[in-house]
Amino acid sequence: MSTKDNIIYFESDQEFEDFCVAPYAEVKQSENGPLYIQGDYSDLYKEAIEKGTKFIIKDENSVVEKRGCVAKRVPVLGTRRDTLIQLKVQNLEPYFEDL
Repeated sequence: MSTKDNIIYFESDQEFEDFCVAPYAEVKQSENGPLYIQGDYSDLYKEAIEKGTKFIIKDENSVVEKRGCVAKRVPVLGTRRDTLIQLKVQNLEPYFEDL
């Protein structure tokens, strides 16, 4: 990861996913009672979005850039389980190696 002119560059989808997703998910309870698991964005990602930072993944075939979301498996806080978290992402810019 490198930063320049309010743009953060990432070498791969995985590096960007690690930056975006909080390190764990939590068990929550809905208003009508059932439990569910919820993931969240990392504090670093939230701060960068508030500042209007743009993100570029240095991979012309980036799946994250194409789909506009990240997916990462993280542990569930207070359990021995892990779960897949998918979150939409903002401020992604396409990468063109020639530029």
